[in-house]
Amino acid sequence: MGKNGAIIGEICHIKVRNAGGERYDPHQNETERQGYDNLLLLCPTHHRTIDAQPEVFSVELLLDMKARAEADSREPERPEDAFFAAALLAKLGNTIITENKGNIAINSPGAVQTGTLIFKTMNNKTKILPPAGSIGADGDKRGYVKYLIDRYIQFAKAGPGRATPFKPAIIYTSIKREFGAQWELVSLTRFAELCLYLDTRIRKTSSVRSMRRRDSRSFQVSKSIFVNTENKLDGLLRLSGAIA
Repeated sequence: MGKNGAIIGEICHIKVRNAGGERYDPHQNETERQGYDNLLLLCPTHHRTIDAQPEVFSVELLLDMKARAEADSREPERPEDAFFAAALLAKLGNTIITENKGNIAINSPGAVQTGTLIFKTMNNKTKILPPAGSIGADGDKRGYVKYLIDRYIQFAKAGPGRATPFKPAIIYTSIKREFGAQWELVSLTRFAELCLYLDTRIRKTSSVRSMRRRDSRSFQVSKSIFVNTENKLDGLLRLSGAIA
């Protein structure tokens, strides 16, 4: 327990409680499994280390560690310590993980830890919704970004003198490289930045540059498209607070 009263220790089961774990004892009943003699109080780092290396940290070794810790403290654990043990065990069912940048394992004995998780399903229509706080989760902003992407593809395909067909995947790859995620998963805080990025890409297409060089009716049509686009963009940016 920390100086401010916060519980920072974690309960380690010497003989693990989940079947399939390296230290699981099928002959142990639930009372014995959750009993004092089968529990070891550890810091989070050592708890993960022990669970990740069951071939090193055997039942015998953990029992010896527990006995040595009790002997070194010169004070055996007291019955009232069960209160704190119960509080630690209660935390197992109320685990919240935020801003994780690595692997996660909860009740890890027997679990598989991985950096990539692939879901396979017989239903081809399965869809994972964009998380809250992303552009894809906001209907209006999602629609406008998709509008800009489609507008870019339209002008890029119409580029004069193109030797090979335009591949729409190029713009999606460019967004992912620039913003570090698929466009629907980009944070709402970068909405204005993404819109301006797409607007710049549209203006740099060869078809738009060609129309600007020609003082023709086609340029006037393009110009009117940009005026409407700019009005939309300005309104959305003001709505999002990106500009005053």
